[in-house]
Amino acid sequence: MNLVLGHNGARRFTIRYMLQQRPLTVLANRVRKQSDAIVISVLTRLRSEVPDYLPGDDDSGEAAQDNIASYLAEMLDWIDLGADPGYWSFDSAIRHRASQGLTLSSLLHAYRLGAATIWDELARLANTDQIEKEALIAATPSIFAWMNTNSLRAHAVFREIEIRDARRNEQVRAALLDTILFNDSSIGAAFWDAVAALSLPRTGQLTVIAATSAEHTSIGDSPPDIETMISSHAAVQDAWFRLTSSSQIGVVSLRRNRADALDSIAGTICSDIPVLIGLSSPFTAIADCSKARAQAQIAMAASANSRPTIRYNRDVLPVLLASSPDAAAAVVATTLGPVLELPSDRAEPLLTTVHTWLRLGQSVSATAAELHCHRNTVNYRLRRFTELTGRPLTDNFWLAQVALALEAPRAQR
Repeated sequence: MNLVLGHNGARRFTIRYMLQQRPLTVLANRVRKQSDAIVISVLTRLRSEVPDYLPGDDDSGEAAQDNIASYLAEMLDWIDLGADPGYWSFDSAIRHRASQGLTLSSLLHAYRLGAATIWDELARLANTDQIEKEALIAATPSIFAWMNTNSLRAHAVFREIEIRDARRNEQVRAALLDTILFNDSSIGAAFWDAVAALSLPRTGQLTVIAATSAEHTSIGDSPPDIETMISSHAAVQDAWFRLTSSSQIGVVSLRRNRADALDSIAGTICSDIPVLIGLSSPFTAIADCSKARAQAQIAMAASANSRPTIRYNRDVLPVLLASSPDAAAAVVATTLGPVLELPSDRAEPLLTTVHTWLRLGQSVSATAAELHCHRNTVNYRLRRFTELTGRPLTDNFWLAQVALALEAPRAQR
């Protein structure tokens, strides 16, 4: 039979012939002929040394055998043609096996045993002159590169799985915590099932905390990990927090006789990082959690950079104003309106001075010392405040109104 080849056909034949003559191609083709026996050898070794590599529903080992065959075929392509590994199928196979309970350590152990078995077979073929020893030596870097590439990829896929599972678990945890924080125990089973699922105590030394950043942050910025900071304290028995887009809220259980420790813990946190914290009144029954959550959020709304920690049952004036924003705005406008009409660089010194003077028992000397200014400066600012508001600071009823207005959250001023 006469064989007539066109130009393109002859070129393809020449390239194929040249590839077949390459030592690495010859090695790969010889191993391909032995692939069924190699796969069975690897499977037998894995079955005895890494028993959990085989899925429980794969008694025959057929699925594992297919995985090993694919692994061997892709390794030979890597050696022969320098082909990149098939990440998509590889990743899919790992995710499937992980869903069946295969651990990363078992998978990597299986890789090592499989590679060792394949290497033993290659050495046997070289010793019996079925493949060239020089070709095996030349292929060795590719074999180890293949093993390393797949091991790194396995680590990456398992890490992705861990992150995905952690997010899913966090979503479930947040939903359970929301059931407790935003619902009354009267809803019945759903409430108490959530308490049991999160291992919250039904009674104890409990407080709800709400926290938010004291600074403007970009969307996507990670908020400070308040839960870790609080949980690490010796007085804290446990804590359960959830994140929202703008705040963190959680339940804190304190050890017996340490109910007063949370104020100092919160104060320390606020001194270390720019965060505003609201604390509910202490309570003992988890059924009161929803009411305490509302208190903590009001207390957080009442906090400010100058007073970053607010306790609902302690700081009654700012809490009162924060709980009624409209009334607070009216008090502020009526009392401080003329002062607030000034540019902020002129209004702030007046407001700070009057607030400090009231807090320090109307002592001009103490106010001057705290603000690091002269007594005359304090007296001037007090007179200027009186001129602008039109009411004397010697009027006790007016003084009480001024104090109330100055306690309003900054958003109202």
